[in-house]
Amino acid sequence: MRHDRPRHLATADDCVEQLIERVGKKIILGLPLGLGKPVHFTNALYQRAKADASIELHIVTALSLVPPAPGSGLKARFMTPIIERLYGGVPELDFARDVLKQRLPDNVKVSEFFFQTGAFLKHDEQQRRYICTNYTHAIRDLRALGINAVAQLVAADNKATPEHISLSCNPDLSLDLFQQLRAAETQEKPIALIAECNQNLPFFALDAAIPASTFDFILQNDSTDYPLFPVPQSRINAVDHMIGFYASSLLKDGGTLQVGIGSLGSAVVYSTCLRHQKNTDWNKLHRSLKLAEQFPVTAKEGGTGPFKQGLYGCSEMMVEGFLHLLEAGILTRNVYPDAELQEQINQGAVDPQHGDDARLKHGVVMHGGFFLGPNAFYQNLQRLPEDQRERICMTSVNYINNLTNHRFGDQRLKVAQRINGRFINSAIKCTLNGALVSDGLEDGRVLSGVGGQYNFVAMAHELPDARSIITLRSTRTSKGKTDSTIVFSYGHCTIPRHLRDIVVTEYGIADLRGKKDEEIYLALIRIADARFQPELLKQAKDAGKVAPDFQLPSAWQRNTPAAIEAALKPFQDASLFPPFPFGTELTDEELQLQQALQYLNQNTATLAGKIRTFAQALVFGFSGDQHAKLTKRMKLNKIDSFSSWYQRRLLILGLKRARIPSQP
Repeated sequence: MRHDRPRHLATADDCVEQLIERVGKKIILGLPLGLGKPVHFTNALYQRAKADASIELHIVTALSLVPPAPGSGLKARFMTPIIERLYGGVPELDFARDVLKQRLPDNVKVSEFFFQTGAFLKHDEQQRRYICTNYTHAIRDLRALGINAVAQLVAADNKATPEHISLSCNPDLSLDLFQQLRAAETQEKPIALIAECNQNLPFFALDAAIPASTFDFILQNDSTDYPLFPVPQSRINAVDHMIGFYASSLLKDGGTLQVGIGSLGSAVVYSTCLRHQKNTDWNKLHRSLKLAEQFPVTAKEGGTGPFKQGLYGCSEMMVEGFLHLLEAGILTRNVYPDAELQEQINQGAVDPQHGDDARLKHGVVMHGGFFLGPNAFYQNLQRLPEDQRERICMTSVNYINNLTNHRFGDQRLKVAQRINGRFINSAIKCTLNGALVSDGLEDGRVLSGVGGQYNFVAMAHELPDARSIITLRSTRTSKGKTDSTIVFSYGHCTIPRHLRDIVVTEYGIADLRGKKDEEIYLALIRIADARFQPELLKQAKDAGKVAPDFQLPSAWQRNTPAAIEAALKPFQDASLFPPFPFGTELTDEELQLQQALQYLNQNTATLAGKIRTFAQALVFGFSGDQHAKLTKRMKLNKIDSFSSWYQRRLLILGLKRARIPSQP
């Protein structure tokens, strides 16, 4: 076996040559999920395979990120400058773009176990090649495919650890996969591990820092650095804020938190910060919603005070929200890699704030498997003082996502660290028997992937004081039609009914664990939109799951969008629950334009709506120079065609209907 690792190479093409020399032309390449894909090397290998049909390349990965398409018409005028601003310096993954355009060569295959949400609903080839697996089983399944190469983006040149490289954004699978591949390597079946350095990645030490000699080849030169792929902030609307508020009431001081990406996850973080930093305001809404009386589970499992003991983060994905919790003084509960010490701290026998035990020097407030987020998130990670960054341990997803023994800590340690766990994930549908749909449709098409959701739900049932919390918007509107996301039944589920626990919508909290079926059905109907409650109740009665004489309480019938808006309005008037509490990449003008385009999208979803809106644009779509700045941003200040003339009138109509103030 080779002992001359690593070889430092100057170009991506050199890496490709060395890879082929080492493993041959049949290459089964593993790439990290999300951010950690080495773009220069991967593009060089893919282009080599396109040019040489004798190379057989199979790329196995997850979440291959591609910038959004600008669309057409007004959407293109709005999106094109934003895409250029956010992604102009970010190199694209050539294979990912070709996958979307369905132009992969015959000698290249791409299989993923987690899709960019909704990207491949109409892509038959990728639907057929999708690999359904739990995050913690991904290594097993990668190895079963015969993977013989892994390439990863890394952070290097840390002065404190000159002989180490940081897996930074993606130690999630690599930490265990590298070890297993090396252990199984033979002269007849060699493997190749390739690192591509990027100084824009923050260097995380602890578990994420591994010897440079782990890799066969390291690509590093002045041109390998490039901006990291950003995932912009999502707008948080009133529905999401209300869901986040309910979820924040279920968090217990001194507990453990896992939360995901997107507006629902951000809403949970915002309300958690509000509870800690503006507790009087938070409790005012708590009382106005009568949470303690309406949903007793909040008093039993949650709390209403600030987080004096703090929270510990244990999440496969370290989202930007965890940094906000750190800055707010919430993410402060240290955990330690010593089970006995951790148990003594939990029991109050050791005070981590005043103890002189040397073991107390190794505490962390966050275990994360990978990270992904906005540009500001990456910049803030880079700027973190070293002592703060050392409180964040990027580590193996197989350490984080389950309770089985791992080389970084056994089950006893994990149980001791993860007290009062609250594992918060989202779903797209929930059936009345408590089954959850998060990753696909009932015809078998995959929206995204299971990821680690099943792991965390199952773990919540194993830990003695943990709860699984599923956040769910009660309705979904598509093509002008609104449907309930709480349904009687569905032909696919991600989480089976026997793992039902807590479900949160904008209308409240359904505590399902250990309850009888009739209680389950009624608890979910109670937090459904009032427009759909009668039909759901009828279906439940027809199935014999609810007593025939049960009548919908009048209080449940107040579950309306108007009620949500009214409940939050006094607080929003006081500058609480804003749409972008953690900032946005959009300018003030773009935020206003976004509202106008949102109005137009909602009102042109049907043929009748299009006809009505287009007619209104002809009549009301004139404003002189009242919106000159906004029309200029959309390049509609000068009209050079009928299309631009009409788009301008549509835009002006949208601005008027969205009540955007005039800006001469």
